[in-house]
Amino acid sequence: MSDIIYPTIDLFIYDLKSSLNATDEENRELEVYFRKKLPKKTKLVDTDIEIEYLELLPEQKTIDFVNQNRNLEGYYYPVRLNDTYGLQIDCSVDNITHPQPLKNFAFIKEEIEAKLRGKTANIGQTWMLSGCLPKNNRKSVQEIAKYCYDLFGVNSDFEQDLQRRGRLFGGEFLEFWQYQPSQGINLHIVVVIYPNLQSMEKAADLYQDWIGLFSYKHKILFAYSQSRLIKKNLVEYYQKIEENKKSIEQNKKIKTDKKIKEAENIIETYIVDLPQLNFQKQIVDINLINYKTRLAIIKNKILESDNLQFLNKFSELSEQKYIVQIEKDYENMELGLRLLESNINIIRSRIEAEKAKSDRSFQNLVTLVGTGTALMALIDDEGKKCKAITEVISNPLIDNVCNDPVGKFIGFPIIMIFVLGCLGLVLKGILAKVS
Repeated sequence: MSDIIYPTIDLFIYDLKSSLNATDEENRELEVYFRKKLPKKTKLVDTDIEIEYLELLPEQKTIDFVNQNRNLEGYYYPVRLNDTYGLQIDCSVDNITHPQPLKNFAFIKEEIEAKLRGKTANIGQTWMLSGCLPKNNRKSVQEIAKYCYDLFGVNSDFEQDLQRRGRLFGGEFLEFWQYQPSQGINLHIVVVIYPNLQSMEKAADLYQDWIGLFSYKHKILFAYSQSRLIKKNLVEYYQKIEENKKSIEQNKKIKTDKKIKEAENIIETYIVDLPQLNFQKQIVDINLINYKTRLAIIKNKILESDNLQFLNKFSELSEQKYIVQIEKDYENMELGLRLLESNINIIRSRIEAEKAKSDRSFQNLVTLVGTGTALMALIDDEGKKCKAITEVISNPLIDNVCNDPVGKFIGFPIIMIFVLGCLGLVLKGILAKVS
């Protein structure tokens, strides 16, 4: 059964050209990754200048397919969009007059995927499937769109994932979208069914505009996804510091200096990562402006009877959800940083107080033993002083010690060191108060 004329798929792929804080070597790796999506020995012409739109094959513009399937034709169209690489891969049936079976969309999709050799986009990609209705078409636009969408996975839900419907040059424009940043899912598919070939040819003039519009959309989504990862890391840092705090408070024997150092290192990483959250918000802001500008350009090129107003919904979503969410996360994580620093300072103060207390105890012991020993040295003369002391201080314990040969030389000195040391501590306390 033949249900579509000139079935065509355009895949718009977006890769990073450079990333924040990347080294020259890392940026070269990004370039190599993009080049691998093109035929071997493709010579791209790029410059270091900052430019919104640059064709990387300025002379021939595109590179034609070398197709395994002779019934298909296609081309590559590589560009640079400021700090992003863009690539349009177009593939269609090599017949613009006779109706084709819908299954040709599956053959075209397989051909494009074979050309990519498993290389995916690191920012995002959009599939655009299009064709014309034959005069005596047997299938509705809804049925054709569902067939096209079902090519992209068993988990697809046509009704749930169909975001919006509009009109373009008299044709039906349907947009499907699955986006789960936590799971790394970003599936964006557009199906456009035109009433005739003339409408489809007019729509082909919008390809460069779609390249720009979809790039801004994917850069916004990529930035938002990055903000989710940054937030996740910040939360993990916070939890680790809280665990360190509990360990210090619950276990007095733990090596507190080591734990404090670990917490300080984590906080340093936290401080470095926190501004990146705000940086992602700025990326969303800039690309949202560009998205609105490009959409306005597209609307000026289409018919008055056409309707692409639904594409404004993404702008609203970006403003009301993505930007607001990142701003709130930044505020919360910044507050979390202040709380962490406060907690660490409290713990550090407690540790210093414990150390000071321990140091005073040790100093008192040194004073006790040192003073007693020094004073005993002044009166030391074998066991004679023991008798001298008993004559001044009459005490049964001292008398017994002095009468014992061992006690006279060992026990008596120990007792006197303790007694005289205590006197030294008392004297030290009095002098400290006076000073």
